[in-house]
Amino acid sequence: MMVSVRPIEATRRPDDRRGFTLIELLVVIAMIAVLLSLLLPSMVGARRTGQRVVCMATLRDIAQGGAQYANENEDWIVGAPSGSGAYLASAGTAYGPAVQRWDFMGPLAEMWNLGIPQGDGSNTDVIARFNAYRNNKAFMCPANRFIAMRFSGPDARAGWMIAYNTCRYQVSTEAEVLGWNHNEKLPKDWRPSYTRIGDASKKILVSDGARYSTVNQVPDYDLSVAGPYGGAFSDTGVYSSYSRSWDRSRAPGNGNTGPVDARMYAFRHSLAEPAVGAAANAYKGNFAFFDGHVDTMGDLDASNPFLWLPKGSTLRSVQSSLWPDAVRHFGLSGDVKIN
Repeated sequence: MMVSVRPIEATRRPDDRRGFTLIELLVVIAMIAVLLSLLLPSMVGARRTGQRVVCMATLRDIAQGGAQYANENEDWIVGAPSGSGAYLASAGTAYGPAVQRWDFMGPLAEMWNLGIPQGDGSNTDVIARFNAYRNNKAFMCPANRFIAMRFSGPDARAGWMIAYNTCRYQVSTEAEVLGWNHNEKLPKDWRPSYTRIGDASKKILVSDGARYSTVNQVPDYDLSVAGPYGGAFSDTGVYSSYSRSWDRSRAPGNGNTGPVDARMYAFRHSLAEPAVGAAANAYKGNFAFFDGHVDTMGDLDASNPFLWLPKGSTLRSVQSSLWPDAVRHFGLSGDVKIN
């Protein structure tokens, strides 16, 4: 009788199972790192594209709101100290819808019925309304990641930088700018109005801004009722070296070689983070025009003074007041008549 005998299989103990070797683990980690390096730029670019689109929609709403405001208020450009802010001319503290004379957000919030209570004239109330405006999605840019501190006026503490600014030479009267000793001369008897601004499709009403900020100064706000030179809401246009909202001094050829590029504050819609001192137009922002359309423009292209000043203005001695690269790019010299 034959007996068949099966070979005894080797018994595998749990600790006999083969795991990753160190080299294999490092290879896997390296592959993941490579994949992330390929995917992250596109993910960041997609997020920035989304932020740009949302910002453009917000600016379009503000521009359309500005046109509605003008239609209902004798053609005044919203945010004009002698228009929507005229009732605060002799006030010590702001009351009503505006938190200062240059404020365009308060009058629009009132017109849109956003539910933000009007002010009683107390500092506490000014602070509450200012914080309500800069935190309301109707006036927020999703790419605005910057915090602003108090410089003057009621102290609203640290909070989001005001995301959008107007041009003070479009919303000021001729009499208001006479004592500024700057290079802009407004049309005779200029009153901030849509019908006199010029070609509405070529004049910027409001845009991404960063008032106040420079290469030497992180963003802050002046919340005093008069808010000199534009307060927290308005500034000279991108074209001007006097700008404290669109400081382009770190762009090549504009004379600054420091470690900070203040273009990052207002020109915040590039699809990738530009390097400090990057070429002109590397930084991009959104700009809403009087006719309601919105464009994304590079920092140099937005420096065209014709976009920012009313028809019939004169920009005098441009070499002393404009960014040098803008003077060269647009072929400007001497006194420039704005059409």
